[in-house]
Amino acid sequence: MKRIALLLVLVCGLAAASAARSQQTAKEPVVKSKAPPTDTVDFKPSPELQKSLEDLAAALQALGQRIASDPQIRAAAMQVASGAVTTAQQVVAEQSVHIEEALKTAAERISAAQSSQHQKVKKP
Repeated sequence: MKRIALLLVLVCGLAAASAARSQQTAKEPVVKSKAPPTDTVDFKPSPELQKSLEDLAAALQALGQRIASDPQIRAAAMQVASGAVTTAQQVVAEQSVHIEEALKTAAERISAAQSSQHQKVKKP
């Protein structure tokens, strides 16, 4: 049970580490477009949050190395991952109708938004 909890922490940590890496500032200059986007959010993490995310990423990396070096933990991780994949497949199969409806609705909304934008551009 501890191994499963450890693997769950690892998976959550990897997701958090990925988010932390995506929040790092780029050194390249940003080219600004002429028209400002209307639906963006500017997120600046606090220094405390940034440090916490970096500490979490380092801890997860150490945990990943431990899992990679211990055959028992690696085997347990593979069993948990197999179970997670099986569960995900089952959920997708059970919810496929709802997923398809949501995707259809999203596609219709995107199409409507794009056609309204094209009409605005054509009416100068």
